[in-house]
Amino acid sequence: MQSQHAFPTPRQIRTGRVDIQVEDHGGSCPAILFLHFGGANLRMWDLVIPRMKDAYRCVALDLRAHGKSGAPASGYGVADFAGDVLAVLDALEIDRAHIVGSSIGAEVGLHLAASHPTRVSSLLADGALHSEYGPFGTRPFDSLEDDAGMLDRLQTMAAREEKAYESADALVEATREMYEGSPHWNEALAAVTAYGIVEREDGAFVNAWRKWARDEYMRGYFRLRVEEDWKRVRCPVLMLPDEDAREEAETFQIIERLAKLPRGSCEVLVVPESDHPFSWIRSPEAMAGAALGFLGRVDAMAATNSTPGDS
Repeated sequence: MQSQHAFPTPRQIRTGRVDIQVEDHGGSCPAILFLHFGGANLRMWDLVIPRMKDAYRCVALDLRAHGKSGAPASGYGVADFAGDVLAVLDALEIDRAHIVGSSIGAEVGLHLAASHPTRVSSLLADGALHSEYGPFGTRPFDSLEDDAGMLDRLQTMAAREEKAYESADALVEATREMYEGSPHWNEALAAVTAYGIVEREDGAFVNAWRKWARDEYMRGYFRLRVEEDWKRVRCPVLMLPDEDAREEAETFQIIERLAKLPRGSCEVLVVPESDHPFSWIRSPEAMAGAALGFLGRVDAMAATNSTPGDS
């Protein structure tokens, strides 16, 4: 299932805070910026972009501490990631872009759309579809501080040592074994894994999404209230919950409530065989088809000067 698409030479964009690895597929069409999930990298879009590049200028990047991007000592809140993305748009002279985000990428795209509405033409969110706590949360507590079990779990996670391997091949093999028997492991996920390996200072090989960066992100994640950003979104939105979310009545009700918050149009679509956050890797044709259908409608609205967010 490998693409025959010729991928561009990647470039490093210096944002002033961190160097971000970018692949810009070029073209003069409206731009799409692809934002991957946590622990992944720009390679997760390799089977998606060839299906969309003829209609759009497709740009994929590695978030900080992922893939080939830099990894500063701190700064792993959603606002930090979003600041990097905004700097990339500026460097590429892209005034407005459609954002396709998966998991962390969706959280980042959501924050960018809420904070800089004139820069986001539309948002396709495979993630950021509920909070952990509060009125739009999936846990029966008001806040993380009320959830003793999760606080203990986060402490346990923080105390664990970073998984390290004697070679890059050993890390890839261990990852393959972890997914053995599941439908997630394929050539695309293997490529994501191999690309996202860095050599540690002691010569061991680890995922570029280093443990200390992941721990900082997780501390902030459980305090996110995504509804606060959804209330400020003005662009058209496509929410992409997976099939599991549709089967969980309470979760899906939260998504339907969130879908009423954006100030622009908001659609909710469950793509067959979608499986967060692996949907774009497992089902690239179906996911790209859903995205192209939505973006076609958005661009048609823009052509008639009726796109929400322009006012």
